[in-house]
Amino acid sequence: MYKYYKLPLVRMKSFINYSEKIGSNFLLCQGPGGNTSIKFNKSILIKRSGSFLSDSAREGVFKEIKLNNIIHHYKKDNLKNKKFHKDLSIETPLHVMLSSKYVLHYHSIASIIISSIYKKNEINSFLYKNEILPIKYVRPGLELAEEIVKLNTKYNFKSFFLYNHGIILEGSDIQKLYNKIFHIEKLFSKLIDYQKLNLIFKDIIKLEQIDSKIKNPYPDIKYKKFNGKYLFPDHSVFFPNFFSEKKNSTGAIQYDSNFFYFKNNLSETELIYFKTLLIIYGLINDNKIINYINKEVGSKLRISEDEILRIDINK
Repeated sequence: MYKYYKLPLVRMKSFINYSEKIGSNFLLCQGPGGNTSIKFNKSILIKRSGSFLSDSAREGVFKEIKLNNIIHHYKKDNLKNKKFHKDLSIETPLHVMLSSKYVLHYHSIASIIISSIYKKNEINSFLYKNEILPIKYVRPGLELAEEIVKLNTKYNFKSFFLYNHGIILEGSDIQKLYNKIFHIEKLFSKLIDYQKLNLIFKDIIKLEQIDSKIKNPYPDIKYKKFNGKYLFPDHSVFFPNFFSEKKNSTGAIQYDSNFFYFKNNLSETELIYFKTLLIIYGLINDNKIINYINKEVGSKLRISEDEILRIDINK
């Protein structure tokens, strides 16, 4: 299953296996979110848009591109806001513009919770101390990649905390990078109750969809507080509708103390992101939402060429 990649077998198996591990950890990657890349022989191999990182070993999940060609594309003013290839992830520019052999980008649920409920000045000092560069929310794509490169000229860090988005790591050793993921997650346990997060995950992941209904695991949570606030990019892309109380609403997603009610059964990807939201909401609970993606910004992202492709692939 690795023969179609022009890389030594041992190195390719290692990259694919670690990519698959990251994609199979729900607290790190959800659905088609997250991507990894490797640079070799003047080329870059990167996950295709809309595919699941957990399927890394399947043929066709990654695409090989000549580095010089795509770098030239992003340097041309008349081309930089256009995709190099329709199959490439919206995050491709950051994989290209970060110089390390390996780049890992994943959507840590802990990082999304932390960036949602903490004031930036409180988190930033913690991040700098641990050589992690904080990056304000910037639309995924070339703009985000350029922001990271510009800010990092002063620090030369290899770890990046993207507000309301996730984490990026770069380096030359895939095993050390993989271990670093869990070092950072352990750091996050100083900011949130990580043990509780794990317990919530284990409860939520077991929820089943029956007749367009899912049990409401938190009847005491006032979901209204989350309305108008997208907490991460794929929230606005794959699950844009907010929750409304069943007793006085005809909205697409209604709830009472017993269930959530949907107009139709959720797709596999929608169900993944619904569970992601429940995990996040369950840990945030009564905490105030400080940082988020507003409706206008989220809507613009959702109707972009890149996201329309991902939505279509994952219907």
